[in-house]
Amino acid sequence: MQAVRQLWEYRDLARLLVAKELKLRYRRSVLGFAWTMLNPLLTMLILTVVSSHVMRVQVEKFPVFVLSALLPWNFFSQSLAGGAMSIVHNESLLRNVRVPRAVFPIALVGSHLVNLVLAMIPLLIVMAWQRAPVHFSVLAAPWCLLALGLFTAGVVLAVSAWTVFFRDLAQIVEVGLTALFYLTPIIYPLSILPDRYAWAFRLNPIYWFVTPLRAVFFEGTFPDPVAVGVASALAVGAFAGGLHLFHRREDLFLQYLS
Repeated sequence: MQAVRQLWEYRDLARLLVAKELKLRYRRSVLGFAWTMLNPLLTMLILTVVSSHVMRVQVEKFPVFVLSALLPWNFFSQSLAGGAMSIVHNESLLRNVRVPRAVFPIALVGSHLVNLVLAMIPLLIVMAWQRAPVHFSVLAAPWCLLALGLFTAGVVLAVSAWTVFFRDLAQIVEVGLTALFYLTPIIYPLSILPDRYAWAFRLNPIYWFVTPLRAVFFEGTFPDPVAVGVASALAVGAFAGGLHLFHRREDLFLQYLS
């Protein structure tokens, strides 16, 4: 709770760091923030061609099917890949400015959350193109984003803390994310898998955050209560656990940063 109070006290600093991350990400870019919307659209087109024509995955309104799951996945994977080194890359600030160290990985996650919200615009455009109506289930989207954000922040806090001591962890995370992408039902529905294997895919925690958003935008239904309960528990547990681990290890950071 002390760590949470410290983060709340420095919320203005977190907002400044989020703005800095966004500016640095698109600095000297011709299209700038437009890449936030173009990147998922281009990825969706590639996955649509590969999955529907090469892998023969037959799903109605496949672009909406893919994009509704690809956006939360991109948020999680990009936050984790960038957040792993967030403490290491801010070594000079940590040595010269006394602020809660957890503000750096959380600010990075916050900047990607802004990108995720902006990326909902091309999702709505694709839905209009595919003539997929927007239902009242869209009212559940804020909860989906909040749960995903809390879960991602908790994982990034834990990984960023351990990366200070084991720098190889950043490379391991990138390889692990590649494998996890194919273990998450993004380009295929879980229903195509035999029942004896489907349960194993549900052990993937990202499944419980991708599925509610897909239900909201693709299926036009409110998330299943079981998925809501599991996602909420995972989000709170990951954030509390990640923050606790980070708080316990942060006093040792400066000894290992060089």
